[in-house]
Order: sequence, then C-alpha cells, then structure tokens
Amino acid sequence: MKISGKKTEKKVDENFVKEGIETVSNTDFETVFDKKDQLFAKINHPDWKKYKDKIILMFQFLKDVKQKKYKKTPWKTLAAMIFTVLYIINPLDLIPDFIPFVGYLDDLTVFGFVLKLISKDLESYEEWRLEQNSLEENQA
Repeated sequence: MKISGKKTEKKVDENFVKEGIETVSNTDFETVFDKKDQLFAKINHPDWKKYKDKIILMFQFLKDVKQKKYKKTPWKTLAAMIFTVLYIINPLDLIPDFIPFVGYLDDLTVFGFVLKLISKDLESYEEWRLEQNSLEENQA
C-alpha cells in the first residue's frame, strides 16, 4: 500500500478509502504488526480517546486472524482494517499529523469510513471473542 505525503488533489472520502483498500497486500498485513508500537503510541493522543477501544479491538481482530484463531473474515474486511492502521500510523498522509488541530482529522475520517464498512464483521468478531473468553473461564 502506498500513501504519499506529497500534495495531491485527493480528499479523504469514501472513494479514497475504497481505492486504498484495493491496494492492500499480504505484505501490508505483516507491516501492521511490525508497526504496532507506532499505532498504540498514536492512539494514546487525546484526539483518539473516543475511538481507542475500537482500534484496539480491530488490532486484536487482525492478531486473531493472523494466529488462525478467527477464520470467518472476508479479505475485504481485513484489507480495510490493514489500510486503516497503515494510514493512521503514517505521519505524512494527506494532512500531516504534526499540523496542530487538523493533523488527525483525515486519520479519524478514514477510520470512520472503514468502521462503517466493517461494523458487522467487527461485531461478529466481538461476539466470538466474548464466547471464547466465556469458554476459557468455564474451563478454568
């Protein structure tokens, strides 16, 4: 996946997100885990407070898919999550993060669009995860 910090005529909208999802590869899946520290450092910023739990859930979703614990996920959903994480951690995206007050707006917008696209799969995963936790507790 390529995200450039160069000035562009692109704007962050649903089409931008869908086009970005189409560029995601298996290599990007690994990159998400290599850069997890950057993701968690970024979402500790106050601008992310409202979305932090969803991003952590999304990352756990990707982790469970990678470990082959959760297998009910279409590639498009995985690609959407991967695109989102890579976009969020890129400091030089369409609106560079170092610009005060607006630096995270594009990141939050991308996250919002992706959340709408994957909400049903994320809810299914969350239900599965609760079931797994319940099973583990009953076995203990």
